[in-house]
Amino acid sequence: MQTNYKGTVFFDLDGTLLNAKSEIDPDVAEATRQLKENGYLPVINTGRSPIEIDPVLNSTDIDTYITLDGAYVQSAGKVVYENNIKPELIEKLLKQADEFGDTVSVHTASESYLNAANPFVEDFYKSVHLDLPEIDPDFYKGHNVPMIVIVTAGDGSNYQAKFDDLTFYKTGPSSVDTVNKGVSKMSGIKHLLKELDLEDKPVYAFGDGNNDLPMLEFADYSVAMGNGLDSVKAIASYVTTENVNGGIVNGLKHYKLI
Repeated sequence: MQTNYKGTVFFDLDGTLLNAKSEIDPDVAEATRQLKENGYLPVINTGRSPIEIDPVLNSTDIDTYITLDGAYVQSAGKVVYENNIKPELIEKLLKQADEFGDTVSVHTASESYLNAANPFVEDFYKSVHLDLPEIDPDFYKGHNVPMIVIVTAGDGSNYQAKFDDLTFYKTGPSSVDTVNKGVSKMSGIKHLLKELDLEDKPVYAFGDGNNDLPMLEFADYSVAMGNGLDSVKAIASYVTTENVNGGIVNGLKHYKLI
């Protein structure tokens, strides 16, 4: 496993590395390849699961990723870190979601299952360009589950008030990512840097949403997308253009990485 990089560059996916169709534009794919040729390690850092990012991996030279909001980290085919939610806690959360009238999908590194489905849930998956998972409310029993997604119109605060051992990230109009307390895109970065002996090299990060805040706060050089939230732009070292308007390429060029 190569470790002699000049630094690491972390990319969120939705609203950042991906375009409006959840695809990689050719200039962005070329930029990630050039980045690696210039001696920097490009890393995907996303709330999505590994099975949801295959198209990105196939169109770039990226082989290192932090997924499920920091709960699952892999580099060059090796699992670096995994943090799973206890089954009894998942059971409690499922019951609470039912009381709130929400739907839940549980995620392993390779599979995703819903506890139920309805038109609201179907519309959510269409909006993020993903196939609707199969339904199995008992899937979490006997499987490692690093992350749960609550499909809801709420912001997750009603769950956070009831679950001290979990962290809830509002990641879209209809989704709240759920991981163990202390797990974040930042914690995933720390585990990866330690594994690759890159803790003393500069860290760059690109993001646009709430779950990117820990990552951007940790980075030496943080880039907010032009389409990002105001809270993200407020803490960033640099605000680039929108993800559909050359934002990745412009941000990399700003720091002379490509």
